[in-house]
Amino acid sequence: MKKVLVTGAGTGLGKLMAIALAKAGNQVIASVYAVSEIESLKEFAVKQNVNLTVEKLDISNAEDRERAATWNVDVLINNAGIAETGPLAEIPMEHFTRNFEINVFSALALTQSIIQNMVKSNIAGQIIFISSVAGLITKALTGPYCATKHAIEAMAEVLSEELKDYNIKVTVVNPGPYDTGFNDAQMLEMKKWYDPKKNFTQLTEDSFKFPLEQYSPEELIERIVKVVSGEVKLFRNLLPESFVDIVKDYQADLWVKENN
Repeated sequence: MKKVLVTGAGTGLGKLMAIALAKAGNQVIASVYAVSEIESLKEFAVKQNVNLTVEKLDISNAEDRERAATWNVDVLINNAGIAETGPLAEIPMEHFTRNFEINVFSALALTQSIIQNMVKSNIAGQIIFISSVAGLITKALTGPYCATKHAIEAMAEVLSEELKDYNIKVTVVNPGPYDTGFNDAQMLEMKKWYDPKKNFTQLTEDSFKFPLEQYSPEELIERIVKVVSGEVKLFRNLLPESFVDIVKDYQADLWVKENN
């Protein structure tokens, strides 16, 4: 049994993975952004017949991060995050920087606290970053989110080298378009600031809809459970499998792409 901290467990993938990890016999601390989410997650866990410790953890809050470092977890799953969308040439900088504050800076700050406690306590731990296929490829209007996930890829790769001597493993999980509500919500973020009378980028109603087919997340949750158990030891875990070739082809094309 491992002690696992899942951030952003109030909704979506985080909620599903917390339940699945608990069912697999792990001691799970499911953290949520707001106090108001605590009771609903506890009630959901009862209905699923699993035991969860539910904690309030805003990863952008220094006091919350310091408290989380005292939980002596074996595994940290960095899942909490947000997604802004919009053309990079026009998105207000406060929207762009907010993505980095949450997805990158706050995630790294929490990770540092957890790692330092692992080293101090001689814990053979694991850090798992829930990145995205957007950390490996890009698409118009998703630049802010893609940029943060590309940064997470770099952090994970560096940490995996730096922590080898301390018996701390680093793993990346790259979900494709899974249907949890997150993808649809992110496309609507542009409506908070986009004004066709002021912005030169021409958008239609279809621009605010997620453009790809979305999949049921069961296989992804199953992979995460296997990563935590050690059954799967891969550094990078990209699902659905059909996206592996898509990503490799995309990256290869960049080497021969010409500007028109």
